[in-house]
Amino acid sequence: MTWLEIGVATVAVGGAYATVTSLSALRRSPKASQDEERRRRLPGWRASFLSGCLFAVAVHPLIASLQLSTLWLMLSLWLLLFVCGFLLSMIEATVFSERPSPVRIRDVTGAMAASAVAASVTACLIKAPSSGSLSVNLRQWVDTFGWAGLAARSFGTAIAFMVAYCVIGSVTWRFVRPYYQDPSLGLRLRVPSGRLVIVLQLGRGLLAILALAPLIASSSAHGFDWWKRFSFALAVTSGVIPLLGAAGWPTRLRVVHALEIVVFALVYTFALWRIFGV
Repeated sequence: MTWLEIGVATVAVGGAYATVTSLSALRRSPKASQDEERRRRLPGWRASFLSGCLFAVAVHPLIASLQLSTLWLMLSLWLLLFVCGFLLSMIEATVFSERPSPVRIRDVTGAMAASAVAASVTACLIKAPSSGSLSVNLRQWVDTFGWAGLAARSFGTAIAFMVAYCVIGSVTWRFVRPYYQDPSLGLRLRVPSGRLVIVLQLGRGLLAILALAPLIASSSAHGFDWWKRFSFALAVTSGVIPLLGAAGWPTRLRVVHALEIVVFALVYTFALWRIFGV
């Protein structure tokens, strides 16, 4: 693709993503209290447009290494954006918040729709260099390790996910502690028990590898080049985009958590690289 084509595709993805997000904003209840409205405030059009553009830019190098038809590419990108960009964050937000949960069914369905639109537009405008079947790619991936070997490695990535989360999270705790311990801020954040955190992160790690499996199985990249492509896509998708959309959070909290997740994505992707030997 030429730079002009990439630019047009980036703007188109940003516009499509922002449009769907804006439609979701119209569904907010006019009877919601000011406190609930502040906590559930959706990002503005500019933030959503930037998120869509960043997604297109971040996945372009990754798409260039894939062997997938357009339809399978849509599905793989949707899993990346919806699961790694939204669902994992929503699960954590539910556990790390006081009841009632800040995540509603309409939040999940809205994220599913916005992710589907962004993934579809991206796949149609930024095509993989060679087509291929996802089922064939996954079968070859399984054959490489065997079912038992692949299951063991996948569980190993979940452990790496949990360890990286706990270590990096403990480093950043000093910067975000006031937002979790000061009820006057109205964020309703809390820290669950250590056992629950470990179980939660293992589960999120397993969900993450399931979402990334189609991309890992379909990529022709290897070594450090593989790490660069995947870490860039994952850092932007899971670290930058969700925090751009967290309009109800203070700027400092959003920046610190974004940096935390970006660093985590770099470490986690390195673990994937070494565990799967790509």
